[in-house]
Amino acid sequence: MRIKLTPRLSAAASLVRGGGIVADIGTDHGYLPIYLLQSGKVKGAIAADIGKMPLKNAESSVKIYGLQDKITLRLSDGLCQFSENEADEIVFAGMGGTLIAEKLAETPWVKNEKLHFVFQPQSRAEDLRRFLFENGFTINEEIATHEGRRIYIAFDASYTGEIIDFDYADSFIGKLPHTADAYMHLTHQLSRLKEKYEAFVKCGKTEESKMLFETIEKIEGFING
Repeated sequence: MRIKLTPRLSAAASLVRGGGIVADIGTDHGYLPIYLLQSGKVKGAIAADIGKMPLKNAESSVKIYGLQDKITLRLSDGLCQFSENEADEIVFAGMGGTLIAEKLAETPWVKNEKLHFVFQPQSRAEDLRRFLFENGFTINEEIATHEGRRIYIAFDASYTGEIIDFDYADSFIGKLPHTADAYMHLTHQLSRLKEKYEAFVKCGKTEESKMLFETIEKIEGFING
């Protein structure tokens, strides 16, 4: 019996390079590591979650698919129960971008050129991108996909030590492809930014409103090609 992933998790799985051990942080039911093992993409996996109930769900899934010898289950708040060199790749799928950035900031050893990261922030992807740009990480590829009416963003990154020069708009655009799903995602971000811009104008926040105006223009330019 082979597992089938949703479009959201399929996007994250496609960015995993494979060949080694993957750590899935916030694994929930453990579907992603199960898929990666069944497809032969990875040799082993660590499925971690902060909650005991999600981890029990993952344990049940692992038993159903007979992968107890390949997947280790771990109760962990982010990477706090991990040590360096346990995994070759680390996936964060299902948390907000702000929270993912916090978990990375708490873990100095993530600044390792040997590690590969896959992120699928459920919100505030711009906060995560800014953290990566400011801390020596490079985003390699981004994917936008839809599941139902919602658009999901996934991207992978590596630590290079190079501090990326970026502006506020770059934290929203990242390396998104020129696709309908990416445009839909950015259109949603624009509506939020425009509301904020109008509020700043009304409050007389000249500098902040100028920055948002320039950001809105750049994002609209990306969408319009």
